[in-house]
Amino acid sequence: MKRVYSIRTHGNPTLALRSLFASWLEQKVVQALLVPVRQAPSAVVMQTLVSDPEELDYADPLAPVAFSNAAALLSSITHHSAGARLGAVVRSCDIRAFVERIKLHQGSRDNLLLVGFDCLGRFENQEYLKLCNKYDDLTTEFYRAATPGIDGIEITRACRACVFPVAPHADINICLFGTNLWEEIRLEAATAAGVSALEALSLPLVGESPERGAVIESMVSERKAYRDALLSEYRARAGSVPGFVRLTAACVNCYNCRVACPVCHCRECVFCTDLFLHDGSRLLGRAKRHGALRMPTDTLLYHLTRMVHVGALCVGCGQCSSACPNGVDVVGMFLSAGAATQGRFDYVPGRSLEEKQPMTVFCEDELADVTG
Repeated sequence: MKRVYSIRTHGNPTLALRSLFASWLEQKVVQALLVPVRQAPSAVVMQTLVSDPEELDYADPLAPVAFSNAAALLSSITHHSAGARLGAVVRSCDIRAFVERIKLHQGSRDNLLLVGFDCLGRFENQEYLKLCNKYDDLTTEFYRAATPGIDGIEITRACRACVFPVAPHADINICLFGTNLWEEIRLEAATAAGVSALEALSLPLVGESPERGAVIESMVSERKAYRDALLSEYRARAGSVPGFVRLTAACVNCYNCRVACPVCHCRECVFCTDLFLHDGSRLLGRAKRHGALRMPTDTLLYHLTRMVHVGALCVGCGQCSSACPNGVDVVGMFLSAGAATQGRFDYVPGRSLEEKQPMTVFCEDELADVTG
């Protein structure tokens, strides 16, 4: 089923993609498209549900920033049928997290055209805005750079450790690796829906770039090495109770990481209920019992609970750390716990729609080394 098509970019990949998306809307291939759009006059780029082709003038689908993971947004527009065919232009980590939400009945692939793109990574939000003050077209500067960074500012640690730069389960992949973006972009249709969407525009059929496979292999190898080093460094710092306490000491229970996490899926979090709304007499009793009570309370319990609950589903998008106001290394925590849990259960988040999540099944004969 896989077919590869081509669009000419004439030196401006962003304009070429805007034209592609506008054609889809004009020809009713999709009724609306979820796509990153610059919120002019601001430099902020946010996912926007666009139904009018003229509103794509500020679309910036390849912008090296993501102010949120789009999985929750995909859930919101697909959890109940919109009554129309929708499209979405999203990153690999967005799709992988969305797959996990579908398994929890918090989203659907029905009537949704998923468009992924080869991902070079993203900047932290404030770093991105800082660079936008210097460059009129930061997206172009980013893709012209020889390395994924500008002016000494690198992409996020989570992105440097990501070994899934190519979007899985997408109907269409925007192929950036192994292609001269300033001449053309190749579009890989991986499903019948993808083929139909591209055939509707009468695009020329071409072959896959011969360099693409080697570029992806090299990038994944480099990122695996970085990921291994990151995990080793984190475990050396957090491999003991005092070490873990030290790394989470700045947590103020804002729960930003929970809100930002695309797989923290409970409709109502136990930490937002009265169970953790302690009255003064109980807090005083705990302070007297221990001599001192760190406030706010239960920060360690919060992080440990989240690791147990969703560690196996972590896609490593890094939004948790991006959302933390105090610089707690939440992404290191979850990459470390996630790698251990996912390895133990041979589970890769987003790998398959049919594969059951570890916490949703029970096997009598598993973990014999623990249960005996």
